[in-house]
Amino acid sequence: MPGISRRGLLLGLAAGAAGTAAGCGGRTPTDTPLAAPAPPAPEPPLPVLLARDATPEFRAVADALVAAMRAARIPGAALGILSGRREQHASFGVASLSSLRPVNPNTIFQIGSLTKTFTATAIWRLIDEGKLALDAPVRRYLRGLRLRDEATITAVTVANLLEHTAGWYGDEGFDTGDDAFALTRYVDTRLPELPQLFECGEFFSYNNSAFSLLGRLIELSTTTDYSDAMTKLVLAPLGLANTVLDRDAVLKRPYADGHTRMPVNGRDTVAVQAPLWVPRSADPAGGIWSTTRDVLRYARLQMGLEPPGRTRIVKPASLRAMQDPAVPVPGLRLSMGRSWFTQDVDGLRVISHNGDTMGQHTVFVAIPQRRFAFVLLLNGQPGAMAGSAALNEALARYPGLGQLSGKVGPISALLVPPDTPNGGPGEQLRAYAGRYADPGMTETFRMAGPGLERSVELTPEPGSWLPALVAQPPEPGPVTFLERDIGISGGMRLPFLRDRAGEIGWVADRLRLRPRG
Repeated sequence: MPGISRRGLLLGLAAGAAGTAAGCGGRTPTDTPLAAPAPPAPEPPLPVLLARDATPEFRAVADALVAAMRAARIPGAALGILSGRREQHASFGVASLSSLRPVNPNTIFQIGSLTKTFTATAIWRLIDEGKLALDAPVRRYLRGLRLRDEATITAVTVANLLEHTAGWYGDEGFDTGDDAFALTRYVDTRLPELPQLFECGEFFSYNNSAFSLLGRLIELSTTTDYSDAMTKLVLAPLGLANTVLDRDAVLKRPYADGHTRMPVNGRDTVAVQAPLWVPRSADPAGGIWSTTRDVLRYARLQMGLEPPGRTRIVKPASLRAMQDPAVPVPGLRLSMGRSWFTQDVDGLRVISHNGDTMGQHTVFVAIPQRRFAFVLLLNGQPGAMAGSAALNEALARYPGLGQLSGKVGPISALLVPPDTPNGGPGEQLRAYAGRYADPGMTETFRMAGPGLERSVELTPEPGSWLPALVAQPPEPGPVTFLERDIGISGGMRLPFLRDRAGEIGWVADRLRLRPRG
């Protein structure tokens, strides 16, 4: 699913952090060992389109990105950086290993969960126009709202959806069709099937399906389908001519295929991922395609830097509300706004949002006080480590931002430095042992000798939508602790949350809460 996807982060970022790739293994169809490792696959071409007058800082970021792309075997990328009054762009590699066509300035990439901030911008415009209210119950606008938990039907507000505190399972993956009624069908037939994982409003837990519901509210408020509404509310007023949702519009432009890196028959392989896009019912959570130029134009809106004379589509107070911390992200130095991830570091407010879809990865960071914005579009997974390398190089190189390098964005918040000492709970380890599950994944923590071991099983519901290439989960591995209730697995933070009685009730894995039971 879109966003900082559960499967993408588990099988991509965790593997990248550990320096290994989870995959199909190295067996022939007869399950006999290979005589020798297969030779490495040939390196794809990596042309670079960079302006001759690019600044030294931008060139340094481009060099770091090329090195990271080669290490991660990512076929193509587009980079854009706004600093002060200077905006710079560059293109790298190929848009598809099928065609080997180079990435160019007009190549569109799927931006994944950065889409959520576009959806939120449309919601805030409707709030400013009086068509929605932040603290109003959702059923004021959708009287027939059905959910599995009766109390949540009454309690859930527009704010809960924007800040990921609705509490139900958020990574449901069923395709409800490719027509204008896809969101209607999803909200009417699939949303009521999702289990409630915690009480509405109690915690943050990343929730794609909540944004499908926001998309439906946009449709009801504008009496048109989500794609047309987004064009009228956000895309057209900002002049984002190369930012599209419509499938036919994508196919008429140069676009990037997604790619997935995984072992196949003993060979480290990069293959074109399929399908090309997420289900239409997930468009409000991750369906937008765009370019770095359009995303930086959008960034100017979010930073209050619209060109003179252009209509302001969202009030300044609403932009601030999108960026102000609303709820803490459990166990991380990160907060959720409505709907930007937000951090305050050394007196600077940083807003960010990544995105992951089928074989594509997006990094976006903006620092309004410094008139700085960074966007990176990659057409390969796992892409999180390459994206972090380029972002951290940019922060280290651009004036006044060095103190932020390695400290901002969801990925940096999740990662634990490799030399971090163990501050484990010792004899209390048994308190964390048990089974934690949602409809898509089960994590089991068991005592293994003197320590704690974690294993993962993917459990997608029959008939759910999945990409064609699905890597296998990582092998069971040890869990150490930074401190009480903050575990480490595969180089990433793994917080545990307690219920009101003080008992361990959930594990917070890659921004999702998974209940114990």
